Amino acid sequence: MEYVRRKDWGAIESGRKLSPFRVKPVGVVVHHTTGSATDPAERIKAHDKYHTHTLGWKSIGYNFLVGENGLVFEGRGWHQGAATKGWNWRTISVAYIGSGDEITEQGKEGFQKAVDLVTKRYGDVWVKCHRDFARTYCPAEKLSSWVKEGMPKPLDNPSSVNWVQIGNYIKDIGRQLAHKPLRKGSRGKYVVLLQQQLNARIATHLVCDGIFGRKTLKAVKKFQRNHPIMVDGIVGPITWRFLWTV
Repeated sequence: MEYVRRKDWGAIESGRKLSPFRVKPVGVVVHHTTGSATDPAERIKAHDKYHTHTLGWKSIGYNFLVGENGLVFEGRGWHQGAATKGWNWRTISVAYIGSGDEITEQGKEGFQKAVDLVTKRYGDVWVKCHRDFARTYCPAEKLSSWVKEGMPKPLDNPSSVNWVQIGNYIKDIGRQLAHKPLRKGSRGKYVVLLQQQLNARIATHLVCDGIFGRKTLKAVKKFQRNHPIMVDGIVGPITWRFLWTV
């Protein structure tokens, strides 16, 4: 992965120590910085200068930033951020350098890399937008919609996709659900897949955030009523199989 550390892009060292996370982060909050998306390294320096010198913060407010070229830049890294009021102590902030309405496919790949970094360190986390926590346009419609859809990857050449491998992956998840089904309160990547498939099958317009909450429960029951499945709101191997094969 192409990753640019603070010292390599020229981050300002204010001399004030960044605060570590005192609890394990539970989610990723997506932002955009606004301004030009061209020359990400120079843009990030300008934002760093504004946050550090003008606002008087210890450092740039984001944990990681993503350029239009897909590069992931280290901001505060694994230290408490300053971009989501009320949530900085338990979330990781990832910002697109530029407007979220102009995000590129490479930029989306960079976001996925950044989220993968977080999940590798902290396990399954939810991914939401800044606008979910405050009255703001951030991170703009295009980027927000992509996040709410579960950050899907484009299929540039469907004929090259290994559908057998994908099918085996889906079946393997079903076998796992026999021992640990998805239910209200469940979290993680399997819940994201569930939400995406529910949206595709019954147009429920769920936010694919990986959190099995009240709306996901309602959608599961709605799907179960349309098939010969016990309507209990629990996704075990039978409900999972119907979601993907019927």
